[in-house]
Amino acid sequence: MKRFIAAVLAAAMTAGAAGSYAVTAADAKNTDHDIVIFGDSIAAGYGLDTKTEYNYGQICADYLGGTVANYAVSGDTTDDMLKVIGSLDASQKQALKNAEYVVISIGGNDLIHYAVKYVLNYAAENNLLVSGKTAADIPAEPTASHLLTLLDRSKLSAYASNTNNAADLLVTLKKLCNNLMVKNESYEGVIPEKVIPNIKTAVKNIKAINPNARIIVQTIYQPIQFDKEYLAANYGSNASTYVKLFGQLRSNFEKVLQLYAKELGGIDGIEIADVNHEFTSLKEGEAQNNDNPGHAAYFVNIQESGSKRDIHPNQKGHLAIASTILNTIGELHDDSGLLSGIFKSLTDTSAYPLIAVDTYKKAAGNLMLGDVNFDEKIDARDASRVLKNYTYIADDPNSAILSEIQLKQSDVNGDTLSDAKDASALLRFYAYLSNNEYCPIDEFLKSGK
Repeated sequence: MKRFIAAVLAAAMTAGAAGSYAVTAADAKNTDHDIVIFGDSIAAGYGLDTKTEYNYGQICADYLGGTVANYAVSGDTTDDMLKVIGSLDASQKQALKNAEYVVISIGGNDLIHYAVKYVLNYAAENNLLVSGKTAADIPAEPTASHLLTLLDRSKLSAYASNTNNAADLLVTLKKLCNNLMVKNESYEGVIPEKVIPNIKTAVKNIKAINPNARIIVQTIYQPIQFDKEYLAANYGSNASTYVKLFGQLRSNFEKVLQLYAKELGGIDGIEIADVNHEFTSLKEGEAQNNDNPGHAAYFVNIQESGSKRDIHPNQKGHLAIASTILNTIGELHDDSGLLSGIFKSLTDTSAYPLIAVDTYKKAAGNLMLGDVNFDEKIDARDASRVLKNYTYIADDPNSAILSEIQLKQSDVNGDTLSDAKDASALLRFYAYLSNNEYCPIDEFLKSGK
């Protein structure tokens, strides 16, 4: 368990119905909008199965009808990205010169290097390193793996079991986050003093090669958003302790990532794709707390076990990033390619966070109101699920079988309810489609047919 916490501390910085009607999305426009990508492991697609899965650069290029040249390197910092841009060969410079969009994912590793070094220095001062290791063994730019190999988990466990030590550890983590955000005589100010200046230089160097490129920079998402049910199932009687611990970690690191987003807003010549907002998927005015931590666990495999546990985006995460970037670009059309194909292939679309699915719908353009089971048809099965759900909740309000997204999809008459009236409307619409061309169900209902 302590190994897991240590990893999080570092990584956080970073059968069809007969006669049913199917809608075919319009073919993507042949726009030839080429993309170049710079950045780190998120942009490189680390953790994806390259034989069956697609990173967001590929999804965006497919949607836009262009090509993608991905120069991202796993582990790269903002310093490394500047070196990549400065060492482009002639063909790579030509690709950059021809690109309409340049997408950047960077900064997480700068934060990780500082955070891990800070934690390991604290560990060295408090005799928490593995036997035989001292502060001299801490690299200048340690990675998350160094946190795992140098930190003695049994010593850390014993140390943290003391209430005073645990409190001191949390204070130390708070100081760490302050050091990432602010500079004075004792603070480093990693974001304002290193990360943001380097991104400004990268933008300047990219513009020198392609002054007309639209440069889109992603915010850094927050992965410490564990479901309470997950913590209860995995940590039993200690669950409440970990809910509190992860809540404090999340709160501190969220301040860091919000500052990063704010600082990005001060850079001329870029547009911002707010991936952090999409992964967290909290409604406007909705508080982030231990009872409502956010939905990033859907987009990364942080709640998986063993070697499957990872804070990099899974396929759903890359789909969400692609949707965010495409909405930022704004060249939207009905999609029949990778974007919608990946969404349809998911086995848990009903759990897709509502904020993020709305972003997807804007880009894909073919998730129809009334399509409750996401099979691109409006038929008797949709009506049946709505009626079944209505019957269940009539007996027990907590026994709903429809997710929040499905409830929104099923409210075809717009009265904010999902009930027998909607089921009846779906059946009438299904019967209408048997002999007529498709029209949106809300238009059908307004017509009084």
